[in-house]
Amino acid sequence: MKYPIATITLFVLLCCFFSCTNDPNSTTTEDDTIGEELPPEKEDFKEARHKWGYINKSGNLTIPADFDDSRDFSEGLAVVQKKGEWGYIDQTGKYVVEPKYKGAWSFHEGLARVLTWENTMGYVNLAGREVIQTQYKNAKDFNDGLARVKIDAWYGYINKKGELVIENKFINASDFKNGLAKVKETDKYGLINTAGAYVIPAEYDKLELPSDGLIRFKNDGKVGYLDTSGKVLIEPTFKTGIDFNDGVAAAKKEDAFQLIDKQGKVLGTREFDMVWYGNEGRWVVEKDGKFGAVDEEGNVVIPMVYNQLYSFSEGRTCYNKGKLWGIMDADGKEITPAQFGLAWDYKEGFARAAVYEGIAFIDRAGEVTIAPDYLDVRDFSEGLAKVQLR
Repeated sequence: MKYPIATITLFVLLCCFFSCTNDPNSTTTEDDTIGEELPPEKEDFKEARHKWGYINKSGNLTIPADFDDSRDFSEGLAVVQKKGEWGYIDQTGKYVVEPKYKGAWSFHEGLARVLTWENTMGYVNLAGREVIQTQYKNAKDFNDGLARVKIDAWYGYINKKGELVIENKFINASDFKNGLAKVKETDKYGLINTAGAYVIPAEYDKLELPSDGLIRFKNDGKVGYLDTSGKVLIEPTFKTGIDFNDGVAAAKKEDAFQLIDKQGKVLGTREFDMVWYGNEGRWVVEKDGKFGAVDEEGNVVIPMVYNQLYSFSEGRTCYNKGKLWGIMDADGKEITPAQFGLAWDYKEGFARAAVYEGIAFIDRAGEVTIAPDYLDVRDFSEGLAKVQLR
């Protein structure tokens, strides 16, 4: 069945309404590592007119649309909301935790954060039992066996027993990743290991976690790169830079980005106004308002002729021509013409695409496989996608 495309202004506005559009240019700042906005008070809650449920990859509604809000499945459970309170369901739709919390988050490493109506946070396990007391002003997900918590005005880290194993002494801190976390004790950043010991001293204005074996840092307004022992491999001579991936980074000295290798050598002669790592060995580049992609040697794989290009996911990306979107593979072959009002990343073999009737799911060939029968849909996660009934 064909789904004609509307390009009228109303449709564009409707597409913009959906809050789940891709943002390939978004970056994490130091402030992003601190906290998040808490849910509204229960008395402010208004029951949703259009409820949420879940479909499988055949498009069948396997969990009835009975929820005012919900989240993706993670580690077999999903967060759901009813009448202003949050709980957890399994993949059959059965409650593991009845809705009772002011806030709840997805599972990571077998534990999930919950927020009580007294505005204290703790953790529940996959059986729904509170295993770490709700006592923290702010708490984050577990990564590498540790979670960042705020005690008084300072951040520290607890283990899965709820024991404070790294002292709460940091003004700012990140989650652990591959055994390291970024912390700020006074006015400088450093990296610590899971024992709380500094492996990179706190002497940098800005510092990122290792990527592809190198650490991007900034001092006195200039960006350079360290190895994981703290040795400077690329001197801080750049105005700005992007992390290494597949042996390549992007850095700007004057008014344009160029690709560099791990010795700081510029790859090729091309300059770009904007660059980011687009996954799967591709760097998405922009020059004079047009987007394309290059490989790790700086060779053009996708010519810079598109109005926008997303990062790659499962061998596919979305491109924009005119006012419409199409699907492309990692070698620049257009799998579909620009025919969708909007399109999203591929997840578990499917991507969402806006057609005239609403948002459908398309396969890797760009064919509609799940009709746009719902008011809103979200990506597949663990074989199920949340949908909102009309």
